[in-house]
Amino acid sequence: MNRPEKEQFEHWAEKIWQSDRRAFDSLFRSMYSQLVNFAATYTHEKSSAADIVQDSFISLWQNRTSIDPGQSLKAYLYRIVRNRSLNYLRNRSSEIAQSDIIVEERLQTAEEVNSNEKADELSEKFSEWIEQLPERQQEAFELSRFEGLNHEEIASVMDVSPKTVNNHIVAALKQLRSLYEEYSGKSSHT
Repeated sequence: MNRPEKEQFEHWAEKIWQSDRRAFDSLFRSMYSQLVNFAATYTHEKSSAADIVQDSFISLWQNRTSIDPGQSLKAYLYRIVRNRSLNYLRNRSSEIAQSDIIVEERLQTAEEVNSNEKADELSEKFSEWIEQLPERQQEAFELSRFEGLNHEEIASVMDVSPKTVNNHIVAALKQLRSLYEEYSGKSSHT
């Protein structure tokens, strides 16, 4: 399914603000799996991520009259899910082990993996390198590259300025490029 365009989100925002259940249902169907994958990057559990997203949509509907059609509904949804995911983690007493399934799904979303061993190895390396980025750089990078948000939408989700988002992404790309160059130099000698 194609990702909805900005105009579609503006239409949904206006209709949901007017209590249009069909528009809400359409938004839900369009964004649910993306938001579950996004929440799972925090929770590392699909079931809790799904619960968080469902609760987020309930909250959106309950607060629909406060929706500003002039603001990005997409960024607003991501911010709700992000905040609820962080609350979930904060309220949880034990550390959550990282799930290989979630990492694998994120990689497949980020790039199509060739079946040869080199491509698989390189994909694993990129996943490791992304996980090693500082938390805010990683978050900005993933929202940009994996979730398709623009800098203003990411700024809204992360509650920072678009310039800060840009700085995080530039720093992440610089670090990833450096690690890749180091890796490709080593692998060409073996």
